[in-house]
Amino acid sequence: MMEKPLTCLVISDGRRGIENQALGLAEAIAHLRKTKITRHVVTANKVFKTLPPLLQFALKPAPRNYDILDAPKLAIGCGRQAIAPLLALKKKHGTDIFTVYIQDPRINSKHFDLVIAPAHDGLSGANIETMIGSPNRITPERLDREVQIFSRQLAKLPSPRITVLIGGTSKSHQLTRDIHQKHMQAICALAEQGMSILLTTSRRTPEWAIADYRKITADRKRVWAKNNWIWDDKGKNPYFAFLGAADIILVTEDSTNMLTEACATGKPVFTLPMAGNPGKFATLYESLKQRCNVVPFAGNITAPPYTALEETKRMAEALLSRIDVIGKSYIR
Repeated sequence: MMEKPLTCLVISDGRRGIENQALGLAEAIAHLRKTKITRHVVTANKVFKTLPPLLQFALKPAPRNYDILDAPKLAIGCGRQAIAPLLALKKKHGTDIFTVYIQDPRINSKHFDLVIAPAHDGLSGANIETMIGSPNRITPERLDREVQIFSRQLAKLPSPRITVLIGGTSKSHQLTRDIHQKHMQAICALAEQGMSILLTTSRRTPEWAIADYRKITADRKRVWAKNNWIWDDKGKNPYFAFLGAADIILVTEDSTNMLTEACATGKPVFTLPMAGNPGKFATLYESLKQRCNVVPFAGNITAPPYTALEETKRMAEALLSRIDVIGKSYIR
C-alpha cells in the first residue's frame, strides 16, 4: 500500500523573512518524509495585529480557513501572528495535530508541541529545540536551479563574484550614515579590484542607502544591485541566485536570517558592521565564527573552508523523531 503523505500547514503573516523560516522547515521535512505542504497567510486589521497573541486567541478561538480538508497533521507557524492560529488548531484537534512554533513565542512553550528557537535566545525546556540561527530554504538544488534561471544576467558578471546582503535598523542594530559609508567603501574597493558585485537590500534598508547603491550600480558595469532598474520587484527575485553564484558573501550583522542563509551555502562569509549593542547576537556571531569561520570583513576575501550549515535539516530530523516517539504516524 502506498504511503499517504504527511499533511503540513505553514502559517505566517506572509512576510518573506518570516514565512521562509516555516516553509524552509516544512520543505526539509518533505525531503525526509513524503509531505503535502499548504501555506496559509494570516490576515487581520491593524488593531487586531497589535493585540497580544493570547488575547487574539481568546477573541478567535475557532480555526478559520486553517484546515486542510478536516485538519492538517502538522502545523508550523512563524511570527507573532501565527501563534493564535496554532492555539486554535490545537484546541480543536488536540492530539490529532502536532503544532510547531519557530522563534521565541514569548509565552509559555507548553502551548505548543514543539518550539524551535535560535540558540542565542537562551530558551530551554522539554519541548524546545535550539539551533544556530533560523530555519531557511537553502539547498544545493535550489541554488543551482536559481543560478540557471538568471544565467544570462550572471554571465555578464564574471568571477570572482561578491554577494553583498544589506539589512537595516532593528531593535539591536542601527544602519547609520557613517556605517553605511563604511559599507560603500568596502563594496567600491572590491569592485575597483575587478570583482563582480551582486548586491541585495532588505525591507529594512532605508531609501537613502538604496539610492546610493543604485548610483554605484549605474557607475560600474560589474555591479548588479537587486533594487535598481534590473529588478523592480515585479519580476523574479534573484536572491537565491545571488547566493548560488557567489564566491564570497558579505552580510550585515543585523540579520539572523541572512547570516544563516549565507552559511548554509558553505561559501566564505564575512560580516559587515552595524551600530548598536549586539547583545544576545554576540552569541550568534561566536557560534558562526566557531562553526563556519565567519569573521568581520577587513578586506581579505580568503577564509578557511567549512561544511555548509545544515541546521534546518537537523531540526526537521528532530521534529520527526518527536512525532514518531509519540507513537502516531501522523499520516492520513
